[in-house]
Amino acid sequence: MRYATPNRSAHRATSAPDLTLLVRPLVLFRTWLVRQAPRPTAGQHRQPARPRVHTRLLVRPRRHAWREPHATMHLLTRGLAALIVLGICLMLGFLIVSDEGRDPAAATDRTIASRAADPSPLTVAETFPAGAAGYQVENAVAETDCTVAVTGALRSELSGYGCSQAVRATLAVPDSGYLVTAGVLNLADTQSANAVADRVRALVETGDGSFTAMTGAQIPSGTPVGWRARGHYLLYCVITGPAGEPVPSGEPLLGQITSHLLDDYLSDLVLARRASGS
Repeated sequence: MRYATPNRSAHRATSAPDLTLLVRPLVLFRTWLVRQAPRPTAGQHRQPARPRVHTRLLVRPRRHAWREPHATMHLLTRGLAALIVLGICLMLGFLIVSDEGRDPAAATDRTIASRAADPSPLTVAETFPAGAAGYQVENAVAETDCTVAVTGALRSELSGYGCSQAVRATLAVPDSGYLVTAGVLNLADTQSANAVADRVRALVETGDGSFTAMTGAQIPSGTPVGWRARGHYLLYCVITGPAGEPVPSGEPLLGQITSHLLDDYLSDLVLARRASGS
């Protein structure tokens, strides 16, 4: 049996198989895969995955807030300065107290702090010699009866505190006409002298006691009176006019006479010399 085979022209007439029919399903399948994949948002690019690193390796130690480095030094400096000032104050106080302890007047006053330590009685020549303190000495006496030098309640005060001696004098103040009755009363000790000195003010102000003139007469009310206590002695002075009359208390010369006679002469010269033993 013979098979008929197409001749060459017959081959040309037969249509070739359509390859697009094979490719199309592949294209459709690829398109479906693309649609199923997640799409990135616009403007973003997928970054490659980075290896995970333990977070503790990336955490840096937390730093403390920065503080002023000089604040502590300022506090230390101020504290040191305060200690230095305190030390200076303490040293000055110590030096002042030491100087007071070495005060010659305070040291020598111990020798006249009591009649037991200073038993020798005062004398007129020692207390009111001629020309004493630059004044004219008109009359001077040393008496063992202290009550003749005072009036009123001062008499009992002197007796109660052991007064053993009164050395008195009448002094004329040059170029002024004033007369001064001055005296030194010898008491038992420093406490006694201070106690009588405290009583003098109250008694003189109330008129219940005062000092007398050399004649023993009571001085007129309002007559300027001055007094001091040093050691176991009480110093005093009464200033009057030429005839014994009161003088105005506002006269500036009265204060000068009182200070010069009681402080400069009787205290700082007569008693200081006795206290030093010279």
